[in-house]
Amino acid sequence: MVQKKARGPVSSPTPGHVGSRRRTYLVAQDAGLSPLAAGPLDFEWIVEQLHADPEVTVDRELRSRVFALANAGPTVTRTVVSATMPESIRDELAAHPQIVVEEDYPVLPLEIPGGSPGDVLIVSPFGLSASWEITLQNPAGEPLPQATVFLYGGGVPAQGKTDAAGRVVLTLQNESDQTLRALYVNPLRDHWSMWVDRPALTSGAPNTVVVEPLTTTFPGFPAGQLLGWGQELMRLHEVPSGFDGRGIRVAVIDSGAASLTHGDLRGISSGVDFTGAEPNTVNWTDDTIAHGSHCSGIIAGGDGGGGIRGFAPASEMHELRIFPGGRVSSLLDAVDYCIEERMDVVNMSLGAGGTSQILLQKLAQAKEQGIACIVAAGNSGTGVQFPGVSPDVLTVAAIGKEGTFPDGSYHARQRWSGGVVQEGLFSAQFSCHGPEIDVCAPGVAIVSSVPDDGYAAWDGTSMATPHVAGLAALVLAHHPDFATPALTQRTSARVDRLFEILRDSCTALEFGDPERSGAGVPDALSALGLTGSAGHAGTVTGAAPGASTSHETAAVVAALGLLRQELSAVGLVADEAASSQLAAGSAGGGGGDAAAVRRLLIMLKADLASARLLA
Repeated sequence: MVQKKARGPVSSPTPGHVGSRRRTYLVAQDAGLSPLAAGPLDFEWIVEQLHADPEVTVDRELRSRVFALANAGPTVTRTVVSATMPESIRDELAAHPQIVVEEDYPVLPLEIPGGSPGDVLIVSPFGLSASWEITLQNPAGEPLPQATVFLYGGGVPAQGKTDAAGRVVLTLQNESDQTLRALYVNPLRDHWSMWVDRPALTSGAPNTVVVEPLTTTFPGFPAGQLLGWGQELMRLHEVPSGFDGRGIRVAVIDSGAASLTHGDLRGISSGVDFTGAEPNTVNWTDDTIAHGSHCSGIIAGGDGGGGIRGFAPASEMHELRIFPGGRVSSLLDAVDYCIEERMDVVNMSLGAGGTSQILLQKLAQAKEQGIACIVAAGNSGTGVQFPGVSPDVLTVAAIGKEGTFPDGSYHARQRWSGGVVQEGLFSAQFSCHGPEIDVCAPGVAIVSSVPDDGYAAWDGTSMATPHVAGLAALVLAHHPDFATPALTQRTSARVDRLFEILRDSCTALEFGDPERSGAGVPDALSALGLTGSAGHAGTVTGAAPGASTSHETAAVVAALGLLRQELSAVGLVADEAASSQLAAGSAGGGGGDAAAVRRLLIMLKADLASARLLA
């Protein structure tokens, strides 16, 4: 048993002195370890002692919401405490063989930092300083407020945001007009980013910089609807209109979504904020960093004729806010919510500062409950970040496409310098890579929604991941395999089959290193069973007649039977011609062309779904 040791009084830091912050840890019991060596452990007593210790602050106590999971077999996720404590207490707890102690790392959105890999940062308190006044405008002379501006010299870059007049003043040490290396402009909304090498700026004088609006590239947007280059690459535009993801529950674990201020996101009505000690159902609409809004637009942007169109606009979206300010404990709480609320797909465009055995087990539990977690690989340009290394998730890398952004934008710097371009596609320089990569997806110059009815073009595996999550929602809603009795059950087999379909649909891309692309970029038509396996990106290739397996034919037959039962239950009769073709093609098990039958079945379901007669 862990014994409580006597400690001295808690010391306060001397006023005016800056000390080190105490770390926050996750504490749990490894219930799968035999107690024979160390004796039985009363973990609830440990929890009580943590609450009582004046040197410990218990930030949150997590208990599984699902009774069956909380009481089934060995698990380190049954009760998890997040507590801030001195390292001495951490060491005391970790010494017990039945207690797991991990740092409760911050969880962050995966963003692209300013600067370039290999930048040398030199800080000197000495020397002269110079300042540059920069005013950002669009071509009409209107100011761009709240844009982030970076100015690079030989050392640490200066960074600032423009005011209401579009003006910012940036100061650098030991720099002059001639030594400036680069200017990077990242607008808040509705404009392209900008990167200028060796900018011709004059210190001590006003400098006006004109930034191009998105409408220069996309005339008529956002009044007219935009289908992004990523959706087109994955052939979403060729998918029948009735394929909208209706009936599928999608969770976005991110920064919330501006559903109250953005037309494309107004269909989202469910969410929870996990950033505080207690979850609440109010603050998730306050997306202060826009990251969750951008990801959610890619998945479910409304199909209302304007703005952007997402992959699954009729899916039931749940916004689970865990940053800014969240930790691994927040993420654990959010995943547990997904298990309790029976989510189908979870989008995780995020990364943690370290690994967690507890989180890995929670992700495994989610898969066992039939939940497909789709996770960003990371943007550090190195090995895959956590939790993308989990074997129970689908991990997504990022690619870009030539001609989808202005040459002078920051997006133009994202081509992987060590690779090759395939049919205009390139691996993103920032994308993490390794054997854990399952697929790749569009993640450079991706236009999506940001708060206050705005739009922004962003880069990142964060943007690639919702492309795959949105397609996964369509597959679960409309692929006939998921109408069969075996795959309507919420088990890991359901997730395995979904991931298999997504990988099998891919167009192979290697860029000179297969660990940057996995199986390739998923193809919507192929993943939905509307065509054969994908060929080159953007092309359609069909399967040879009779090429389908008996397993596929059996799946079609079973799905047809269930469809007829659903129709009969609501007093409807399917189109007789289509039904006759389905019955003829399905008869005899493997005797018909199952691929053609599959297409007819899907088209029938799409027609009924578009009329909202079949969920």
